[in-house]
Amino acid sequence: MDRAGDEVDTGAVGHPASRRDLTELSEAARDLDRRIEQHLARLRRERAADIPDQRLRPSG
Repeated sequence: MDRAGDEVDTGAVGHPASRRDLTELSEAARDLDRRIEQHLARLRRERAADIPDQRLRPSG
């Protein structure tokens, strides 16, 4: 509550997040990074399978 006795949304005031919240966010960010890397690796493998190696083609 503020000085007048009105309720205040403390989340909007900008107080720093708790250490536990930051830890959870860090873990979520690492998990998201890992999932993105796995997805990109899968896309690279699929693209490599779809596009033949140009060096193996006979020239001319």
